[in-house]
Amino acid sequence: MGKLMVLTLLGAGLALIGERLVALRQRTNASREVEPVEPQSCHLIEGLENGSEDIDILPSGLAFISSGLKYPGMPSFAPDEPGQIFLMDLNEQNPRAQALNISDGFDKASFNPHGISTFIDEDHTVYLYVVNHPHMKSTVEKFKFEEQQRSLVHLKTIKHELLKSLNDIVVLGPEQFYATRDHYFTNFFLVLLEIIMDLRWTYVVFYSPTEVKVVAKGFSSANGITVSLDKKYIYAADVTAQNIHVLKKHENWDLTQVKVIHLGTLVDNLTEDPDTGDIWAGCHPNGMKLLIYNPEDPPGSEVLRIRNVLSEKPKISTEYANNGSVLQGSSVASAYHGKLLIGTVFHKALYCLL
Repeated sequence: MGKLMVLTLLGAGLALIGERLVALRQRTNASREVEPVEPQSCHLIEGLENGSEDIDILPSGLAFISSGLKYPGMPSFAPDEPGQIFLMDLNEQNPRAQALNISDGFDKASFNPHGISTFIDEDHTVYLYVVNHPHMKSTVEKFKFEEQQRSLVHLKTIKHELLKSLNDIVVLGPEQFYATRDHYFTNFFLVLLEIIMDLRWTYVVFYSPTEVKVVAKGFSSANGITVSLDKKYIYAADVTAQNIHVLKKHENWDLTQVKVIHLGTLVDNLTEDPDTGDIWAGCHPNGMKLLIYNPEDPPGSEVLRIRNVLSEKPKISTEYANNGSVLQGSSVASAYHGKLLIGTVFHKALYCLL
């Protein structure tokens, strides 16, 4: 009787794992291929060879780009080199990427930048907040941008029990921001189990010096996050659920869900078009190719544009798609007055004219 019980439980467990693996293939679009779509003029950006995971563009046209992310389970073409922040001036006719110097006193050797967000203070000082993974942990680094010197001055490191496994960040005030947690567990094998079982334990967290709290939860893997132009709504991507959550922001910083926009692709970082309020989304058309990297069959790239976000029927269009022959693993797309930057988790970056 005992052996029968053990065999029954074993069989049920194997059946559950099998069902979850099939579901994982569906959630990652493991069989999907993309047809090429390209704006009229695009070229690779010289100097960005090891990723451009997130991009934030100031109203002035200066674009900050995080590069060199080392992320568990993802390839890295420069595993022994520290991460960097690059700057591009999109007002130039032929903008180039320039690595920013970082002030002494900051551990540059372990710099591992992920999501980024800028904040402009009342005195026009620009601050850059960076999700950092030194030694595979999570912190938020606050820098002051020195435009004349083209440098970053490190001001402080922010840590908190709720700021673990961070992915992206959007800053809305002096040291007031929302951030996404993309995995509940920090152990790699438990993360794999979490992904396979689709536990949906990740969340959006609000941080201020006086209060830190979870403000939206139930995500499969909370990823990119941004804010509407009028600062009334937060948009948060759930990468393996293939959707964007539209959340209303309240005066106490709480969030309530308005709706969910399903995209049918693994959506990564989100940005707002400063001219139209449209959402630009860097996406992974086939997540399995991203997780199991094969240079002979690399992960492709896809950029979606979502117009009329708050309407009953938002318009979703594909603005860029490539099978990996040009750009692998797109993670972000950011527009500025007819120009578009497309970044990747670990590969190159693209500059396009719309």
